[in-house]
Amino acid sequence: MLAMLGRLSFDARIGCSHSTYSGVRDMSFRFSPRTTGLLVVVALALMSGLAWAHFYELGPSKDEWGLKYAAEVTAVDGDKLKVTFTLADQGRLKPIYSVSVVAFSDLRPGGGRAYLLNTAFDLKPTKDGKLTGELQIDKKFADRAMIRIMTLTFDGKPQTAGARYYQMPVKKFMKKAPATDSVQTPPAIASPSATKVTK
Repeated sequence: MLAMLGRLSFDARIGCSHSTYSGVRDMSFRFSPRTTGLLVVVALALMSGLAWAHFYELGPSKDEWGLKYAAEVTAVDGDKLKVTFTLADQGRLKPIYSVSVVAFSDLRPGGGRAYLLNTAFDLKPTKDGKLTGELQIDKKFADRAMIRIMTLTFDGKPQTAGARYYQMPVKKFMKKAPATDSVQTPPAIASPSATKVTK
């Protein structure tokens, strides 16, 4: 591909004779070294963009790859859930590229899944050095939504084959309503205090 960028040419059909085209002469243009270098940079950027289209999931880890985070999912008005996420330590994924909530369709007959939800947190720094943000999702995605932490670097090394990500289910962080007893116990009645009799 780079060899092709070294010398790009095309036919400019202008007056004069040519062995193939009557009244046509080929004219080749050679780009300057500076222009060629620019085209090479653009080509590499495009190829890099294609590489980042591949995502690789990080499997289970005892220490969750050194990540330290907190998440909370609460119901809000209507059919929405509020997801709050705080990142205290980026661990081996430092620097984090993005944190988002994603949900996918069921496996299609032809293979593959489609995004039903893909919303990124707008993480803001806190006074104690953490990153925090919140977003809302539809309740209907609660069972399949995942919090996804994505990085382009792992253990300090750029991931040239594609981005790495670690994810966990949203429902793991949903607040459960307090349990209520089916049979209510009546309040205890205090026994009357003994009467002191003085003779």
